[in-house]
Amino acid sequence: GIEHAVMHLLYARFFTKALRDLGLHGDDEPFKNLLTQGMVCKETVKCPEHGFLLPEEAEGGKCVHCGKPVETGAVEKMSKSKKNIVDPDRIIERYGADTTRLFSLFAAPPEKDLDWSEEGVEGCYRFLGRVWRLVEENRDKLSATPYAGAADGDLDREPLLKEIHRQTHKTIKKVTDDIGVRFHFNTALSSIMELVNALYQLLIQKADAWSGLDKKVFRESVEAVVILLSPFAPHMSEELWKRLGKNTPLYKTPWPGYDEGALVQHEVSLVVQINGKVRAKVSVPPDSSEEAVKEIVANDPGVMQWMQGKDLKKFVYVKNKLVSLVAA
Repeated sequence: GIEHAVMHLLYARFFTKALRDLGLHGDDEPFKNLLTQGMVCKETVKCPEHGFLLPEEAEGGKCVHCGKPVETGAVEKMSKSKKNIVDPDRIIERYGADTTRLFSLFAAPPEKDLDWSEEGVEGCYRFLGRVWRLVEENRDKLSATPYAGAADGDLDREPLLKEIHRQTHKTIKKVTDDIGVRFHFNTALSSIMELVNALYQLLIQKADAWSGLDKKVFRESVEAVVILLSPFAPHMSEELWKRLGKNTPLYKTPWPGYDEGALVQHEVSLVVQINGKVRAKVSVPPDSSEEAVKEIVANDPGVMQWMQGKDLKKFVYVKNKLVSLVAA
């Protein structure tokens, strides 16, 4: 717990200052920063005859020793005395070390308590499966070299590719900041998951019509996913890196940089609701004024169709997100 960690840090500070006073070094403090991790918590399970039980000692809501119904208690910090603990070897044997690592980092910010959840572990296992299939099932599309800038083609004529390219570099920037500055590993993983979802959408929308530029942008994004995932799931990432044809081990590969120019968003998509139902989508420049958006929405064919014969009673604009029209 936090009190235990703080006491150990006090010992280290004491010895540092004592050695300083003896003239053996000139440092006043041994640490620049303190990040105290939250506790891992889980509900307790108790048998009226045998007391607290380990999770594997309660099957189907009954005690494996006497068959009596068990009582599920409150979620508390894991402790051997209350037996609300999970054997990591059992989780690793079933799901692998990478899934165990991933869930531990994804379930909560490091300074907050983590509620252990078998469903959460299963969800992380499924996500790693999606990343694996992203590489394994698209070998033909990953045969190209990664996108290397304007020399490979003009993304301005390919809005879908341009958005994937932008999201890739946005994800690199966020994961880099979340790991190296904020220590928020859970939000770093969330952004990687969003990029993976976007790549699966690209596969659906492109179907079998893949150009050389499509493959280059896809390859760049998939490589970014594998590298960014490697601190969290190093074993699978290293294997996928080899399957991408890389000869240099992933752990020796430099961390990717991001292109500031690619982060610039020239258009945002606004959802248009009419009387509470989504009826259209319009593209506008980022941070557009309400007057400009109102004009674009009024001239959109989809909106005009639904507004035919109706009067606009109310116009609500949430910047860069949505437009809500009330009509009668």
